[in-house]
Amino acid sequence: MKKLAIFVLTLTLVLALVGCGKTEPEYLRVYSFNGENERFTVSNGVIVLDDTKEIFYGGELKATDDFFVDTVSCSATFYITQGDEQKIILSNSVIDMTGGSVNFNGDLGKISGDGVLIGNKIENIGYLENNLYFELTITNNEGAENKYQLKLSLTEVTQETTEIEK
Repeated sequence: MKKLAIFVLTLTLVLALVGCGKTEPEYLRVYSFNGENERFTVSNGVIVLDDTKEIFYGGELKATDDFFVDTVSCSATFYITQGDEQKIILSNSVIDMTGGSVNFNGDLGKISGDGVLIGNKIENIGYLENNLYFELTITNNEGAENKYQLKLSLTEVTQETTEIEK
C-alpha cells in the first residue's frame, strides 16, 4: 500500500511539472530607440513584441544642466503620426504645486499588454521606423510654455530565426 501511495504521488508531481515547462514564443521581436538634440537625449527605449504581449519602455531622459531651471510643469509624450493625427503611445506629466521647480530627468515610464501598439495605435511595426516621435512640453514659473519635438531612431535588435534555431 505504501508503494502505491508513493507511486501515485510521484506520478502526480511528474504530471504537474510537465505542464509547467516554459515554451519560447514563436514570434519575438525586440527594438531599441533613441534620439537627441542640443537640449536633451532620449536613450535606452525598448519595444518588445511577442505572441501575446507588447511592451513599450520609454527609456531615459537626460537634459542639459540648465534645461529644467524654473520649470513648474513638464509633460513627456511618445506618439506616432498618421497624416495630421497624432496617436499617443505613452504620456507622463508632473506639476509642482509647492512653489519649487520640477526636474524630469530619468525614467520615462512603460506600458504593456496585448495590443498596446499593433492594432490599437499602428498597423505594423514597420510603420514605427519613420514615424516614432517624442515631445517634451515644459512650462516655466512665468507661465511660458515650450514644446520640443524629437524624431526617434528605431533599430531592430533581434534577428530572423533560422531553421536550425527552431
